[in-house]
Amino acid sequence: MEKRRPFFLRWSGILAALVGIVALALIVVATPVSEVVRAPYRNFYIPSEAMNPTLRRWDRLLARMHRPTELNRGMVILLDVDGHIYIKRIAALPGDRIELIEGEVFINGRKVLRRLVGEEAYDDPMFSRARRYREQFPGEAGSHEIFDLGLSASDDWPATVVPPGHVFVLGDNRDQSADSRFPREQQGVSMLPITDIVGVPKFIYWRTGEGFVNVPLGDD
Repeated sequence: MEKRRPFFLRWSGILAALVGIVALALIVVATPVSEVVRAPYRNFYIPSEAMNPTLRRWDRLLARMHRPTELNRGMVILLDVDGHIYIKRIAALPGDRIELIEGEVFINGRKVLRRLVGEEAYDDPMFSRARRYREQFPGEAGSHEIFDLGLSASDDWPATVVPPGHVFVLGDNRDQSADSRFPREQQGVSMLPITDIVGVPKFIYWRTGEGFVNVPLGDD
């Protein structure tokens, strides 16, 4: 019979030890940046549903606190908006022309690939069902899932060129995300200056109802 490795050598042991260390510094997404102690890695939890289904409410994740040297479409980032930290996904890079038509994204005139993978009940006074799509931006190494809750005012966005030094970001829960489609006066982020990017989430380590998990969120 194969001898089982000691707990501290197994991945679960390593993950638990890592979580135990960083849990001492738990902060909330949307905590003022001035209150965040600068460190290479930080621990966050998600208080909203703007990144469903990728990030669920109360998910806990570990993030590397630095601005990536290379930005890619599809990358999930942490951003500092007027002194608060939020999490979104890069949809368009400087020089890209982005447009949304009835909820579908177009980059440089070409429709972003997506396919329906399911439909489920959604607990919200305005929306009762959520369509789940798998989407992949041009140049994105893999793919990600998004929610489409139906017709909403944010389904359409006029063709716009992303200015130099900026990116266009979206939430994965497209009908319940205040992102680059909304000005900062309406709690959105507008065209996001690259200098406002402060980190990259690495993996989810805790999920309500599941306990400790290891869900990677991409590499920078």
